[in-house]
Amino acid sequence: MRLGSGWQVYPQIMELAGRRAVVTGASSGIGRAVTRAYVGAGAIVWGVGRSRRQLEETARGLDSASFHPIVADLTRPADRAAVASAVGTGSLDVAVHAAGLLGPPGVPLEEYPTGAWYEVFETNVSAVHFLHAELAPALHRSPLPTVIGVSSSVGRRGRAGWGMYGVSKFALEGWLQTLADEWADTGRVYSVNPGATATPMRAMAMPDEDPASLPSPDDIVPVFLHLARSDCHEPTGSQFEARDWIRGAVPGPARPDR
Repeated sequence: MRLGSGWQVYPQIMELAGRRAVVTGASSGIGRAVTRAYVGAGAIVWGVGRSRRQLEETARGLDSASFHPIVADLTRPADRAAVASAVGTGSLDVAVHAAGLLGPPGVPLEEYPTGAWYEVFETNVSAVHFLHAELAPALHRSPLPTVIGVSSSVGRRGRAGWGMYGVSKFALEGWLQTLADEWADTGRVYSVNPGATATPMRAMAMPDEDPASLPSPDDIVPVFLHLARSDCHEPTGSQFEARDWIRGAVPGPARPDR
């Protein structure tokens, strides 16, 4: 199901010139694909990840004036502050929260390890919230700031075996909805469900699945590009399905029952 790079499917959304964005999880998977797509579309991007080596791979071929890698563990207050410091006193137009932790797959909730429970929640929810608090001053300097959270199918409908990962994505959806309501007159907040995508995390969760049967991270970037545009007028608080944008369906918010 390799479909080619998504920004070739929707060439009209390649206009992010001058937009300033922070993308977490930029060292691999969806975060890396979004980072590279944003830079390719003219944005200035601070890409955050835990691995310097993997961030260097993300940076390969990108203009160093447009991509600024930040090695950080976002569960640490000092590292979150360092991200905000790197952005500086200018405005921040877009924040994409793509970093995430799977936790042990296939473990029933009653048997879920205590340490993993707290670790996954801290990475997938608390780190998002507290990083947003650090970035808020820069976001409020933008005329119309945009926050995009990377959700999951199991964050919209519970599914056995996904443990705290699924629970944390439900919590992330709630956080995004609350922020959208608070930001009604300030900016835009969106949730994007990438669906099953050929990423390292997906391979960990579904080791018997053929990755060639799935869209690549590059395939699902069109909706992220669209939502980051300065002239995007999608209603704040909307949920999106990234796969709708690569199947040729009419782009738009996901129905609540998905």
